[in-house]
Amino acid sequence: MSALVIKALLDRGYSVRAFKEMKVSKSLAEMHYAVHKEKPFFPWLVDFITSANVLTMILEADNVIEGVREALGATFVQKASSDSLRGRYGIWAGINIAHASDGPDTARTEISLWMTEGGIEESDDAEASAWAYINKYSSGSADYTMDIRNIVKESIENGNTSPAVLSSLEDLLGKDADGIEKKSIDALANAIFDYIKEEAEKK
Repeated sequence: MSALVIKALLDRGYSVRAFKEMKVSKSLAEMHYAVHKEKPFFPWLVDFITSANVLTMILEADNVIEGVREALGATFVQKASSDSLRGRYGIWAGINIAHASDGPDTARTEISLWMTEGGIEESDDAEASAWAYINKYSSGSADYTMDIRNIVKESIENGNTSPAVLSSLEDLLGKDADGIEKKSIDALANAIFDYIKEEAEKK
């Protein structure tokens, strides 16, 4: 689904100044989410963003920050409109497919951080790299978003934290994972499963 999300953003006319697929280190994740360091969900945020590869981009255009955030929709999936990217491809709550800077100052800070600690670089071929990724991974028609979303929703509502839930997550995530190592799929499934367990305990 990542290729479809990127395509939807580029179709809005944004220029790509940097594009990189990468594994996020724990130290970078902790710095990126430093504003939430004292929150109880901070450890989960770090585990989630470091569980599998992410795609990082720097986009450029007039009003690009507002435009990207409009395209993504509300942060919490349940509150995102059905035609937004999070509404279509997000899983549940903060498992929402993408992060985007919320203002110019934040963007400058985050770009500096990810360049320094994540090795992101602006390049003339960044846009071509983004389109190459889109062309490689957007041909499949299968979409398991709703299946995964329903598992998460129903498991939380029913307090179901059985191993079968984790197994189902691993199976569904693996169906849309061309080129992704199994250990990354399992790590992502475990991060989502940890979220389910935390939410189920609150019921």
